Amino acid sequence: MYEKEARSAHEATRDIIARLGVRLTGSPSCHAAADEIAALARPLADSVSTDKFVVRPGAFLGFIKVMIFLYIAAFLALPFSPWTSAAALMAGAIILVLEFFLYRELIDGFYARKDGKNVTAILEPRGEAKRQVIVSGHHDSARIFNFYVDRPELYSFRLYGGMGTYAAFLVAAIALAAISPARTVLVAASALFAALFVLVLPLWKFAAKEGTPGAGDNLAAVCAALEVLGHFRARRDAGTGLKSTRLIFVSFDAEEAGLRGARAWAKAHTRDIASLPTWNYNMDCLYKAQDTRFLSSDLNGSVPLSAVAAQACAEAARKRGVAAPVEPIAFLTGGTDAAELAKKGVRATTLIGMQWSNEARGDSYHTLGDTIEAVSPEVLELAIGVGVEFAQRLDSGELD
Repeated sequence: MYEKEARSAHEATRDIIARLGVRLTGSPSCHAAADEIAALARPLADSVSTDKFVVRPGAFLGFIKVMIFLYIAAFLALPFSPWTSAAALMAGAIILVLEFFLYRELIDGFYARKDGKNVTAILEPRGEAKRQVIVSGHHDSARIFNFYVDRPELYSFRLYGGMGTYAAFLVAAIALAAISPARTVLVAASALFAALFVLVLPLWKFAAKEGTPGAGDNLAAVCAALEVLGHFRARRDAGTGLKSTRLIFVSFDAEEAGLRGARAWAKAHTRDIASLPTWNYNMDCLYKAQDTRFLSSDLNGSVPLSAVAAQACAEAARKRGVAAPVEPIAFLTGGTDAAELAKKGVRATTLIGMQWSNEARGDSYHTLGDTIEAVSPEVLELAIGVGVEFAQRLDSGELD
């Protein structure tokens, strides 16, 4: 039903990547992509804006190297001051939880400042707005995850081996500090965890400095969202558009830097969000239609999403022959932009178009294989169709 729109989104994704390439947050190519997306949105919307925000993208995965330095300091300090060793490891654990599990900005101030750029386009309904729906994706590219490129079958072993060793050392350091054993015991423990450093060190190369083409993750979602916007603009021009639902298209920057773009957008638009009941249909990782699922929680399980939104979108997908389970996000798989909107009271869900676990993700995810060839036209057709139906159901008032 939306084959033409899917082809258009597919070609727009291909074209932008062919001309601009990798779009790491803060780079000229990422800024150019935001400007091009804004230009594509202008004929489709009543108003379009690009909003800059400050971001420090190096901080998001930079915590890994900080933890490794603290691990080294801990086994060197252990024979002389177990409490110092335990304190160093505890500092690393706190950084891990806040920066990676919860995406807080604990150490961001120590990293280089750059500008991110979000794009917003608004299409008003035919009548008075009684609710609003945000249709969103992100246009920045991810950094290549070396663990997905080099022996990806070892991903879980490398990740959990390194993190598990760090956690074991933390527990041991606290115990040794509490019981104050002989120096020989402390030296032996230090030697043991120095030897186990071989399990921690691979984390240093978890992510490369280079970025991916970022087709399925996630420029294709932005282009699909533009098609949803265009669909309702054409219908409004024909006199059959949304009656009382404001449609807000957003292309976020800095998703791959810890959702910083969505956080900045939500903060800047807090009053707008609070002014009307607000929903969010977010899309991420569009690769295969048959792998589609809708998230009921986000950000490593720490943020609940809307069960009503997720179920409504899943029903729309099932009408199109896709099983589309509703499920919580898997722990240690990160988060999506919907989390930052949900924190502000938005009734949000995210469509994921791939297997979503550390053990089973697509071959293209966070690799150089994330090209337009990895994005099936069928997943774009599904994503556009679900977005259109979701907006229509909202406009009918049945989900209020």
